[in-house]
Amino acid sequence: MERFIEVANVKEINPGRARLIHFGYQSIVIFNVGGAFYATDEFCTSDGGSLSEGTLIGTTIRCSADNCTYYLPTGECLDSTTKPLTTYAVHIHGEVIKIDRNEIKRKLLPVIQRGSLNDSFWLADARI
Repeated sequence: MERFIEVANVKEINPGRARLIHFGYQSIVIFNVGGAFYATDEFCTSDGGSLSEGTLIGTTIRCSADNCTYYLPTGECLDSTTKPLTTYAVHIHGEVIKIDRNEIKRKLLPVIQRGSLNDSFWLADARI
């Protein structure tokens, strides 16, 4: 099994936009900030609001529900002591955006141990 999972083509996610990706029970958002790609968990750690439907401002994303703002390169919450987001390294291979399968599985270890991880995923464009 290949270590890196192809999630999109760089041309499919325009600057200032995002793509929501589901891996079994895990939802990850890929953000394009001026040609630099960042990946984080989909849900705000403060209230569970959608980040794929949030407001992208430079290298920050503001939660659609409570306006909690996160710094995309590190996942740090900038305006409170809220727990940081999990971030994932994005690898660009030519025009293909990939994420390390091992990073995703580390986050999902309890699900994997129960034998319910499905490696399939589906893609949906986010509205940013």
